[in-house]
Amino acid sequence: MKKIIYSIIAITITMSSFAQEAADKKVQAGLVVGAGLAIQKMGTKNLANDGGNDLTVGANVNFSLSETIGFCTGLEFDFETLKYTAPGANGTNVYYYFNDTEILRSQNVDLGSDVTDLFQLTERKQKIVYLTLPTMLTFRTKFFGYFRYFGKFGLRNSFLLKSHVDDAGFTFDSNSILGVATPGVNENMVIKNETIFFKSAFGLCGGAEWNFSGSTSLIAELGYYYGFTQLYWKNDGTVAQIDRKTTLFSSGDNNGSGNDIHFSNRATQSQVMLKISILF
Repeated sequence: MKKIIYSIIAITITMSSFAQEAADKKVQAGLVVGAGLAIQKMGTKNLANDGGNDLTVGANVNFSLSETIGFCTGLEFDFETLKYTAPGANGTNVYYYFNDTEILRSQNVDLGSDVTDLFQLTERKQKIVYLTLPTMLTFRTKFFGYFRYFGKFGLRNSFLLKSHVDDAGFTFDSNSILGVATPGVNENMVIKNETIFFKSAFGLCGGAEWNFSGSTSLIAELGYYYGFTQLYWKNDGTVAQIDRKTTLFSSGDNNGSGNDIHFSNRATQSQVMLKISILF
């Protein structure tokens, strides 16, 4: 029994010596990839969340403040797909006006134009690209052989780079608002000044680091990120206002003729994400 215990201790000490190079490094940098779920908490009853996903690629840097405490930052690109359905919880039809590939603000709609069409929205898929700056404190164990384990908490701050939507629903021809709707799809549509430029989320995650060669480590982590900022501008208005900046409106059963109630999409976002990184 003593021989077994002594052998385990000897093996552990030997393995720890191989991991010492990674443990002694003050800075580790490398590539990161991740995938996860995007969960929108809706702030409007006119639209309903239908899920979403996130693909992350980028570079991370880990700074060792001590043997057991570190700071992680870097630059990551988030490629998100967010899905919504209409009508939402209140069962009201949702519409917008568009011209070619641009979804028009209410204040810019010209009902007399031959190129302004009305669209009844049933499904929306929004594709967004963010540049993300993580700032996370890391609390980790000492190496046990080739492995050490850690927990992280901090912020992921993201900056909007690109956004467009693919919509499914029904199209009404220009100047035929009360006519028959035709099933259709609006792809690669642009909505100006709807998605907020900045979003932030508080993250809590845990994982393990495998020092498999010299100072090179493979890291896996699972995290939950709670978004506390809005994704979209709030520009609600009424028909009487001349400064309407909304694109969406509901009109009951009259297909957009009169009594329009303009609204903005409202949502915050949380994410569950698995990330794999290799640091040198």
